[in-house]
Amino acid sequence: MATPTILMNATESELAQAVEENLFDLFRAVSTLTGGQVIETDRLCKHLAFPGNPMFKGVWKTRLSEANSDAAIDETLAWFREQNTPFIFWWTSNFTTPGDLGERLMARGMLSYEAQQETFAPGIRSTDVGAPGMVADLHRMNEAILTQTPPNFEIEIAQDQSALDDFKRVFIEGYGVPEWAAQAWVDATLAVGIGKTPWTIYVGRLDGEPVAITMLFNGAGVASVYAVATSPAARGKGIGAAITLKPLLDARDQGYHYGVLFASEMGVPVYERIGFRLAPIRINRYLWRSE
Repeated sequence: MATPTILMNATESELAQAVEENLFDLFRAVSTLTGGQVIETDRLCKHLAFPGNPMFKGVWKTRLSEANSDAAIDETLAWFREQNTPFIFWWTSNFTTPGDLGERLMARGMLSYEAQQETFAPGIRSTDVGAPGMVADLHRMNEAILTQTPPNFEIEIAQDQSALDDFKRVFIEGYGVPEWAAQAWVDATLAVGIGKTPWTIYVGRLDGEPVAITMLFNGAGVASVYAVATSPAARGKGIGAAITLKPLLDARDQGYHYGVLFASEMGVPVYERIGFRLAPIRINRYLWRSE
């Protein structure tokens, strides 16, 4: 994946697009895993990699017309069936066409993940209108956040198997998901090599115990965080805000000017306190399962 030019002096529209484009660059990155594939056309893009989480298998950047959309959807799902894919996410946003793509996907039995996240991931709450995109100027962040955690809270970059196991533990506790959903990121990291991945995993520890995680990914000229989670028992202490902010300040030190993310509804106030603001974009995903 080519290193993009760092985005500077961006308009609100460009920043909204960067929320989505950063995600797309993450998909391109995971497609480089052993046996992975990415297929990009003017109509839609798709990627497929081995880890057992639908983040590693999906369809995105859909730009179809009303006339050709149904045939393209059926053709794409048939391709994933031929690859023996158990499930995928089909991603949509304000920029997706046709505008009723979500309805067409649900007509084929796909589920709006954002509307039903309490079923799939009880630790995340969004709505059927999609997860709100957010943007921030990394030179205008509320850095005092880092001083408002318990004195015995520390943040480190995962540098060994033990830290990855801690990441997995908090991922499961924070999101309320099955073990395999978290194991996928561990498998992907080990496949590339710890310290060699295009993403960087952070673990926050309180009294030495892992209680918070996040993952920094720089793509599309901006920095973004994914997999932000805090163990239920450690919430309300400023830990979630700190584990989100620290990687973004690291990205600023690398020369990045903007941070972007898409949030759960529960996360919006936390991100606003850090320095993020809502952007004119919503991200949705539709879950397809082969059975």
